[in-house]
Formats: sequence, structure tokens, C-alpha cells
Amino acid sequence: MDVATPPVNPYHPVPDDDLLPLLPFAGRQKAFERLYQQITDPVQARTTIFLGRQHVGKTAFFLHFHPFFEETYVGVYVPLGYTPLNHEADWLKALAQRTTAALVGRNFTLSRLPEIQPDQGSSRDWYETEYLPEALAAIRRYRRLVYLFDDVEHLLAAVADGRLPPDTFDFWHRLQEQHRQLSLALTMDAEREAEVARLAPLAAVTDSFRLTNLTAEESADLLRQPVAQLYTVSDEAAAVIFRATGGDPRLLQRFGQHLFRHYEAEPQRTTLTSEDVKAITPAIYRESEADLARRWETLPPNERLALRAIIGLLYADPLTPISPADIEAWLVETEFPLDSTAIHAALRSLEYRELIGGTPLHVTSGLMQTWLLDNVRQSQPARRAPTAAATAHRPWWLIGAALVVLAIVVLVILSIVQMPQGAAQFTPQPTVTLVTTPAQP
Repeated sequence: MDVATPPVNPYHPVPDDDLLPLLPFAGRQKAFERLYQQITDPVQARTTIFLGRQHVGKTAFFLHFHPFFEETYVGVYVPLGYTPLNHEADWLKALAQRTTAALVGRNFTLSRLPEIQPDQGSSRDWYETEYLPEALAAIRRYRRLVYLFDDVEHLLAAVADGRLPPDTFDFWHRLQEQHRQLSLALTMDAEREAEVARLAPLAAVTDSFRLTNLTAEESADLLRQPVAQLYTVSDEAAAVIFRATGGDPRLLQRFGQHLFRHYEAEPQRTTLTSEDVKAITPAIYRESEADLARRWETLPPNERLALRAIIGLLYADPLTPISPADIEAWLVETEFPLDSTAIHAALRSLEYRELIGGTPLHVTSGLMQTWLLDNVRQSQPARRAPTAAATAHRPWWLIGAALVVLAIVVLVILSIVQMPQGAAQFTPQPTVTLVTTPAQP
């Protein structure tokens, strides 16, 4: 390496779209394998939906299509959030332009491709009968064209509000059935998972694959591989970072960025340790607070309550395992109790969101746990106490009646206590009524 040229920090936690293909990337082996199985299925034309929360790496996954696949697969990345979807003609024209650019980038001969802007007739007919067949012919029969539709919820919205035809997904399903060289893959925000059924017949719930946080091994690779020629990160340091991030790709990028800066201060060092990680963690926490707060703000009420209880229990005793029964008991003492069924449902959802893990129950990210302790515990729900409104509407007549009954009981007891000793043997004389009543036969 040229000593006069300082190395460039490869990590960036908040990149723009132009930087995304250049960022360090690790893992996703199973996701790529799933995509490969879909594309090469000789029997059925299938479309896989890759679900994931915001910033988990859905776009990065698509942008790293070519390093994983062989030359026989031509990927066309389509960011639907930045693609014209107001009319089918604009949408298909933009798609054709992206396809042509991808083929030019691969040096295919395009002399037979029709003009991007059809002169007459339906834009759908032009794309289906003219443009797509010629594009597939240009890459030859043994290659596959793979459309990577990023953020398909934008396409769903365009169909729902009438900007695109209602049979849009039928159209793409038919194209896949007609052209076995053509494949589609989609990404979708996990928060919109309930809308997957609207993609039929192009895709179904059973065709979904969830992108999750990186594993401990993948996290360590992300921290080491891009800087392998400069320094390495010790196993202990990588483990500390994984506990702090829970494998969250954006938090890992932030740690990588700060570790690189830490190395630049002492470039003679070749191994960064857990002590280095501890030194940079406070700065990372400050920079991550907005991201952590955003994750909390998107939670439904029951999940917030369950997480509040977990944090309250951890604060009281961080070493004792937490069970759903402990959470229920903690919430009973607040103004917002939840029953066992609601708690289990909230815990399953929190685990699905990768905010908590089980056996024993814990917050997966140390940074998130710190933020919750700093911000959520300070606003824990108040312990159950009678409110002024409840006090004002109490049935005071019941209390008064109870006091009268209590007074009568006391008087009876006092009268018995004060009765003369011989009174117990006293036989009362019959009343006049009893004497005059004739005996019954």
C-alpha cells in the first residue's frame, strides 16, 4: 500500500444510495441459496419475497446479487421507491431502461432491441411481445434475466390507488410462466407482511424468506474482512460488539467505522481488543440514540408494556431469569395489566422483531437495553392507586350501611355481655296470641 495515500474508511452506517454497493457486506448465505433455488426451479415459476425490517439490509442484499451468482445470471436492480409508477407506460419504460443499462453493463449485443419509447399501441403489448423477447434473446437461452424489485410495497400502493392496472401481478406471473428465462425476486418491509396476499398470483406467503440480524460469526466477518490488510479484531472484541449490537447491520457498520478511526490514531497496532471497543462504545451509543428511539416508537402498546416490564425487572435484579409470569405479576401492580395470553403474544412479536431473545429472556442488543434503561424506565407506568375520579364516584351509601350494620352487631354483643347470670334459665311467658290460638289437630 502506498504510504502517502491514507486508507479510506470502508464503513458507513447511514449511506446514500450511491454508496450502498460499496459498503462492506457479510452473511446472507441462506438467503442467496433460497434465491438460487427459486431461479433454477425447473418445474415451477416462483417468486421469493424477502421480508425484513428497515435497515436490516434488504437493499444491500439485492445490490450484492452479482458477486454471489455466476455470469449466467443477469440481475436488474429496480428500486421501486425511485421508479415512476404513476402510469403503466412510464413504469414499463423505466423498467426497459434499467434492463437495457444492465445489459450494456454486461457487454451484450443490443442491436435488435426495439426503441425504449414505443411509437404506438399498448405499452404492455410492446413490452410483452417486443421488448422482453428481444432482451431475453440478447442474453442467449442459457442465461436468466432476474428482476430484483426492491420495496414492492410501492408497487402494491400504485395498484391499490389505481395508478397501475389491477391485474399487474397477474401480468408478471404470466410473463414468468411464458418465459422460463425470466425470474423475479421482491423485498418488502416486514411491517407490511400482512399485505403479501395481495401479490397473488405472483407470490404467496409460503414464498417469503425473512432477512434477520447477522449471526455472531457473520458479524465478526463484517468487522474483519474489509480491513484484513490493516488490522484485525480480536475474538473477545468481536463478541463484545455482537452483544452490544445483537447483529444489527447498521450498528455493526457504526462499530466498524469507529474501530477504523481508532486504528488510524495508532496505525502501528495490528489487533484491536475489547478495551478499544469499550473506549468507542459511548460515542456509538450517542450516535445510535435516534435509531434506538425509532425502534421503540414503532412498537404497538402491548409490546411496549411487555418491554417496560422486562426493563423494570432487569433493573431490579439483572441476574434473575425473567419469565412471562414475572412480567404478568409486574404489570398487575401498574395501571395497565395484561393477561397471560396477551403477554405471550407480545413476547412472540418482540422476539420476531429481534428485540428480545429467549432462554433466558433478555434484550438482544446491549445498546438497546441501555437506551431503554435510560429512557423508558424513567417513565415506567405508575403503580396502581385510586384516582380522584374513582374516589368521587364511590358508593358512599354502601359504606354508611355497612357502618350501621356494624353498630347493631356491636350493640347486640354488648347486650348479651351485660345480661344477668340467671337470665339463661328464664322461661318467657306465652304471649296473648299464643294463648288464644287453638291447638291444631
